[in-house]
Amino acid sequence: MSTPVNLPGHYRLIELDTVDSTNEEAKRLAAAGAADGTVVWAKAQTGGYGRRQRTWVSEPGNLYLSLLLRPDCTVATATQVGFIACNTVAEAAAAALPRGTFVTCKWPNDVLVEGRKVSGILLESSSRDGHRMDWLVVGIGVNLAHHPAETEFPATDLAREGAEGLTPARLLESLCARFSANMVLWRNMGFAAIRRNWMRRAHGLGQPLTVRLDRHTFDGVFEDLDGDGALMLRMGADLRKFTAGDVFFPHLAPGH
Repeated sequence: MSTPVNLPGHYRLIELDTVDSTNEEAKRLAAAGAADGTVVWAKAQTGGYGRRQRTWVSEPGNLYLSLLLRPDCTVATATQVGFIACNTVAEAAAAALPRGTFVTCKWPNDVLVEGRKVSGILLESSSRDGHRMDWLVVGIGVNLAHHPAETEFPATDLAREGAEGLTPARLLESLCARFSANMVLWRNMGFAAIRRNWMRRAHGLGQPLTVRLDRHTFDGVFEDLDGDGALMLRMGADLRKFTAGDVFFPHLAPGH
């Protein structure tokens, strides 16, 4: 049974009780020619995943959605949409939580509440010629009613942090409205405006952190985000740029 949901006019909602993954469904729809603004929302996922194919626990009660976009931009520029999504989730979370709750953005694609992960974002895409975008899928998972207990990075959910009466449908509405507004900001003002809003919530700015790649680990201080969204890590006299990687903070040990 469908749930009444009010989304901005250009969005087309596909509501599912269960799916393997909203991103996988959105990619299938993209390959079949689905239009920009298609939203896939599932009450549960049987094969949800995050970055590097990590399992995303997907029990009913949380929010699982994927936005299908067809942005007229290069592949490199499309990565900026991840920061748009982070800002969107952070804004929606802050609006739902008690005033003064600490909501931050953790590079590159997580949203934290009081230092614990409440949301993860996954971008997947296809290009027409290796340069211009064909489609971009923005997957968003938000811990609304519950969260996994045993995780490498500490987690939480919005209900635990004080959000009252928030349903997946209402959060979906909030996210889509805010995402639409942030996309307009990006198109009109460029990435600088998105970066500025992200930096206001940047988790661990000026603090020690570890960047973990597949085969190497780097320790330093989170100094800045460059004009393209890369993390700038101060390592002694050197300033190193990272465009990908997993970030950990010494003060946020598992179970903290």
